[in-house]
Amino acid sequence: MSDKIKKPIRIKDWTKPIPDPEGRFVGLPMAVEFIDGVNWRLNHAMSYHTEASETSTVKAGFVFDFASVPRWLAWLYPAAGDGESLYGLASLWHDWLYCHRKIGDRPITRKEADDLFYEIMRYLGVSWWTASRMYRAVRVFGWLPWGQRRPEDITP
Repeated sequence: MSDKIKKPIRIKDWTKPIPDPEGRFVGLPMAVEFIDGVNWRLNHAMSYHTEASETSTVKAGFVFDFASVPRWLAWLYPAAGDGESLYGLASLWHDWLYCHRKIGDRPITRKEADDLFYEIMRYLGVSWWTASRMYRAVRVFGWLPWGQRRPEDITP
């Protein structure tokens, strides 16, 4: 049995136009590579200008897993979104904020990271129903990944 090296692939759905009526995003379309069967790598930096007039930038090379949906719910909520519901893009920011815990140079709380996740989903047109369910899930279960971060994982 030979070990085959998996080549990174681009996700096709992210080449579609993404609704950005207020021009809050910089760096669209999102370009990612599938790197290991679970994780993705962002190929170029992207920024989002929040409703509070702050700018959050996810740097190129960031590795993330889109939405951490339990396997038994993946048929309903695919990790990267379904092409119509764009919560996968919001999940990129959520993973970034959980990892780095800052917007710009300002330290943030877990609730602020979760609130921005919800803000981005709604801005992208994710239904209130889906966005609310995902928001509640990260509020209830997000303490675990937030707490598993080691100090060396957090950007100074």
